[in-house]
Amino acid sequence: MVNGRPRMLRGVAITSGSTRLAELAARIGFDAVWIEMEHAGTDFSQVEQLCMAIEAGGGIPVVRIPDGDRHHVLRALEVGGQMVVVPMINTAEQAAAVVRYGKFPPLGSRGFNLRSRGLLYGLNGHEKSFLKANSETHLFAQIETREAIDNLDAICAVDGLSGVLIGPGDLSSSYGRPGDFQNRDMILIVTQAIERAKALGKRVGIFLGPGPMLEAAMAAGCDIAFLTTDISSLVTSWTQLLHSFQTDDGVRPIRAAGHDNLSARVLK
Repeated sequence: MVNGRPRMLRGVAITSGSTRLAELAARIGFDAVWIEMEHAGTDFSQVEQLCMAIEAGGGIPVVRIPDGDRHHVLRALEVGGQMVVVPMINTAEQAAAVVRYGKFPPLGSRGFNLRSRGLLYGLNGHEKSFLKANSETHLFAQIETREAIDNLDAICAVDGLSGVLIGPGDLSSSYGRPGDFQNRDMILIVTQAIERAKALGKRVGIFLGPGPMLEAAMAAGCDIAFLTTDISSLVTSWTQLLHSFQTDDGVRPIRAAGHDNLSARVLK
């Protein structure tokens, strides 16, 4: 508890598919580790291994699936995702479909499969396993468009949905201000969405680095923030390291693609 309310969970995203980095993130102290599927080449076998690594490090495995199709929701839960984020949920009907695919009766109609890793291979029997899954796995609708903001109250009214996750990138594009996370109007849109969702009893997350919008989101009651990705962190730290270590021929520019036969030049 911080100032009388549960502390905000801190998360990081793994887009490289590296199990070592996923475990490291959890061991360093990130509460939740996001496994990226929408914008990465990660398959479900890799997701299962990443879930194992995150749990070994003491973290919560979070899976953002490519979309809300049944097999994506179902398999993310079966391989061990404890929190599943579904992108581009714009209506209550789409949110209800996610619950239908991801929860066992009476909340939904999740497919009967007792021997998945997500159900601990059925070692507790089907009744206890299904009850545990319904109460301890969490479905989050990602709010990324103006339409989703307009329908937010209806989305949050869907029973079985644990919460919503604000995606400022696509959301800012939807409002014609792509990437402008310091814009006062965008900050207000985000904070009002958080306050509305919280008032309706939902948990709220956001994927955003430090800055004015994140500070405002925290003040509005955001429950979890995913602060960066492994690749973004490496780009920043490696670039800074390279630029801090200048050789006699200066700092070479970043090579976006292709090769200039460096070995032939340096090792001749």
